[in-house]
Amino acid sequence: MTSSPVVVTRVQPDGWLRLRAIRLAGLAESPAMFGSTLAREQSFDEAEWRRRAARPATFVASRDGADLGTAGVFEIDGAWWVMGMWIAPSARGTGVVEALVVACESVARDAGADAIGLGVMEDNPRGHAAYLRLGYAFTGERVHVRDGRDELMMRKPLPA
Repeated sequence: MTSSPVVVTRVQPDGWLRLRAIRLAGLAESPAMFGSTLAREQSFDEAEWRRRAARPATFVASRDGADLGTAGVFEIDGAWWVMGMWIAPSARGTGVVEALVVACESVARDAGADAIGLGVMEDNPRGHAAYLRLGYAFTGERVHVRDGRDELMMRKPLPA
């Protein structure tokens, strides 16, 4: 494990190239974990990437200047969700997921949320373990995704 700290940056629209690079890296490395495809997102223009960067909050985590992960937090129908989490394989288990989750939870808490949710693919046991360790619990809800797998919903209370 490295001793260098994880730096989490909230991406702004002018940081769209950085967001694009880390998102495309995630889609290339873990194509089955997202509700999109590498080819689809490679075709997005600058305006779309700027729009994505301007959403409620999208974060990029780095260490020693290298981008290692990304996640976003969104309000959907009055509920807050962590979405689009991806950590580079070399950084898994080194505190990156924790740093990104803390950043996402902070945005939701600051917006007045008392809970936050996320979905994790059923065949991602490492993700299950990380989120359980961070205080999330399975809700029992499953969402069927396009390739025959299910995404399992998790929720965590956010104390004030």
